[in-house]
Amino acid sequence: MKKQIIFEDFIQDRAVQMFKQQDKDLKKQEYTVFIQVFTTDNLPFSPVNDDHKKISFKSENVNTDTVTMISVAGNTYNSVTQKYEVTDHTFVVGKVTNGNITEKVAIRRMKKFAESVINELNKQVKDPHLHEPHLLTDVQRVEQLLTDRNVQITKLSRETGIPAFTLYNYRKNPETLKKASHTNIQHLIVKYYETYFNRNEVERFRFMLIKMTNAYLKECKDNPILYNPVYELYMMCEHGDWHRLAKMEEIWKANYTADNRL
Repeated sequence: MKKQIIFEDFIQDRAVQMFKQQDKDLKKQEYTVFIQVFTTDNLPFSPVNDDHKKISFKSENVNTDTVTMISVAGNTYNSVTQKYEVTDHTFVVGKVTNGNITEKVAIRRMKKFAESVINELNKQVKDPHLHEPHLLTDVQRVEQLLTDRNVQITKLSRETGIPAFTLYNYRKNPETLKKASHTNIQHLIVKYYETYFNRNEVERFRFMLIKMTNAYLKECKDNPILYNPVYELYMMCEHGDWHRLAKMEEIWKANYTADNRL
């Protein structure tokens, strides 16, 4: 059968290729689609997936009435680890069940199948050894601030503009914070970071980020997709929005602590 490519493009940053195989003598044709796999994908033989029982990738979730997953091509067997591993040339392969259709219809059906496969591959794979970072919600941050007896309610009232009796009520009944106005919560969040975060530490964190992002920007200056979001972070660091940086440092510390619990 003669094989020809009829579609080649990227869908959600993954290479997708579609082929048509035709046997003129038998008047038979087949359509197949190849969807690129990444190493972090939700597949049993991905390096991060040691326990196959926890894999949520199910071929039945991607199969349609017209296109079926038939194999995974390019998965390499590592003789050292004795496992199949993903490479840059690993693809999930689907086949159109009915070849007696037009090429245009086949491509449309295979695109729909490719989207289903990608969604299934993108399902988050949790490392069983990974410790989730402990992060407070905004309400929990405010509760910590208000229940801290070292924090003076009268002073907090002057600095936030929130009536003292309201703050005393929050302190006495922390559950009421869940119904507090967004404005009150945000004013108290500012005081939370000013109370529990050292400005000098945040400044060191800011300069560390400037150094890292500046080096990254030089590497990807010709790629706007990678450059633009990092440039926004770089400018935020340059302008020194220390409350937002304090929140980032809090998240960074939580992740660092979680990673080092192993």
